[in-house]
Amino acid sequence: MRAFFYGNWGYGLFAVALCIEAALQQQVALNGPLYHAITFLAVVVFYNHAYRGHATDGGNDDRARWYAVHGRTQRGVQLVLVALLAICCAWAIHRTWERLLGMGWHHLVLFVVFPAVGAAYYGNGKVGLRQVGWLKPFVLGFVWAGVVTVYPVLVRCLLDGSAVPDVGVSVRLFFKNMMFVAVLAVLFDIKDHAGDHRNSLRTFVVQRGLRTTLFRIVLPLTLLGLVTFLGYGAASGFSFMKILLNTVPFIALVAVIYALRKRRSILYYLVVVDGLMLVKAVCGSVAMRWF
Repeated sequence: MRAFFYGNWGYGLFAVALCIEAALQQQVALNGPLYHAITFLAVVVFYNHAYRGHATDGGNDDRARWYAVHGRTQRGVQLVLVALLAICCAWAIHRTWERLLGMGWHHLVLFVVFPAVGAAYYGNGKVGLRQVGWLKPFVLGFVWAGVVTVYPVLVRCLLDGSAVPDVGVSVRLFFKNMMFVAVLAVLFDIKDHAGDHRNSLRTFVVQRGLRTTLFRIVLPLTLLGLVTFLGYGAASGFSFMKILLNTVPFIALVAVIYALRKRRSILYYLVVVDGLMLVKAVCGSVAMRWF
């Protein structure tokens, strides 16, 4: 289990699952194995990059120490993943070259903006958006929402030469996914509270403290998201089961918020906190496919 989650394979799985959910919710066809392989590889590479330094000098938590022990293996794995990602991207470009040449400037901007913001998140290691403590959860949420919400529709429309089925639905889902991931990122910062405080990284939990972050920031945002969805679902005529399934991730998130009053291991954050992305994707996909 440690190798799977510390090696960031879970994030790749979560991203693919959320892509499938977003495609179903926006009523577009899935983009196939190559697209989902690129998504999986890109996300794993992105998160492995953050721990490249720990592969040689170690760190303060169990995951960083795991990277230090398995540093040589992880460097080799990262090289293989980057090579596979390059091959998959080259093959995808080769297959769609003519369509890419005819792509409008607004499509190009959408393709470029999310990787660009993701690169700015890391910066040069010392200067990057992740150093702005209060901003970094929303940067992560923005990038995740683009990858799992915008790209599935953008690629499908590019392949088919069609327009976005419903721009309003796409925008709503983008902000829903952005805020869901941002809330999880705020919760994840609890784990790094001591280190962030020493490094003067002013995350929400460093500035406001644990209980205020949990019960005056994260919990209200979660309840607001739930109420907004219930209103939208009722107005759109969703069935009872579709509404019920889509409320499960919100209920699970509330349970996790209360659980984080106590100190938890890094593995708990990776499996339970970030695992809520998989819960959301499965519930949303089942609701759209069968209800």
